[in-house]
Amino acid sequence: MTTAIMTRTWVDEAAAVLKGLPEIGLLRNVPLAAHTYIGVGGPAPIFLAPSGVEALAAAVGRLTTAGIRFELLGAGSNLLVADEGPSFAVIATEALASEPRLAGDTAVVSAGFPVPRLVQRLQRGGLAGLEFAEGIPGSVGGAVRMNAGWHEGEFGNSVATLVLVGRDGAIDSVAAVPGTFAYRRSPGVGDRIVAEATLRLTPDDPVRIAERMRGFRDHRVRTQPAGLRNAGCMFKNPPGDHAGRLIDACGLKGWTSGRAQVSAVHANFFINLGGATFKDVATLMDQARDAVARRTGVTLEPEVILWV
Repeated sequence: MTTAIMTRTWVDEAAAVLKGLPEIGLLRNVPLAAHTYIGVGGPAPIFLAPSGVEALAAAVGRLTTAGIRFELLGAGSNLLVADEGPSFAVIATEALASEPRLAGDTAVVSAGFPVPRLVQRLQRGGLAGLEFAEGIPGSVGGAVRMNAGWHEGEFGNSVATLVLVGRDGAIDSVAAVPGTFAYRRSPGVGDRIVAEATLRLTPDDPVRIAERMRGFRDHRVRTQPAGLRNAGCMFKNPPGDHAGRLIDACGLKGWTSGRAQVSAVHANFFINLGGATFKDVATLMDQARDAVARRTGVTLEPEVILWV
């Protein structure tokens, strides 16, 4: 008679170390295609959605102590997940989405609050400075982490202070200083998790703010693939140029791989035509990067985050 030996997996270990923690929203095998804008990605074996900063910190601390890898999920607007799903725990900020607190020229916003809703809320409150972000998908935490921006501005320019959770579970409040933010990144944040941001804005007439928002919205609709599933800009703009222009110059607009397509409107946006896989999108990325490198000598760097 043989005895079966059961090997304890990291999933079992994660569930064990998180057991008993309140308000962490622990779920198993959550399909991440439903949590990404482009609609691609397999299941997360361990999925957490803490409903408060303290719950987030407690979960992070326990996972770190146990040596279990985890990654943060905001709104999934700039994320590509492998078809088989991630081999680590996923901590979502979707439950950290309480209504922004406006006072004077500041707004205190939780990491999981959607950026488009924030801009609309600021407009009603007569606070200007983020109108350019009205059409930027994603959550506040992700916008801070990536220093999301458009031609007219960057999110980091409005950040005054941050509540951050360290990988050891420590909660800190830090002021934003020169060097906290750079192009499409936040070196001053390091590997800490953005839990909350205090924004410093400019009081203005809500009507004028709304007019500027309409101008940005109209421009986006004309120049970006509105209403189609995508992950936003796939590549960062190289110094002095635009990734979309370089890809377009290679004749790749409309190019397809499986059910993924380079947008015919803006070449730095890749579209899920319905049923696209991670492999489809990754193949298009490789083709675009190789074509641009051959033609111009420029190596495009992904702006989208890859979970592989």
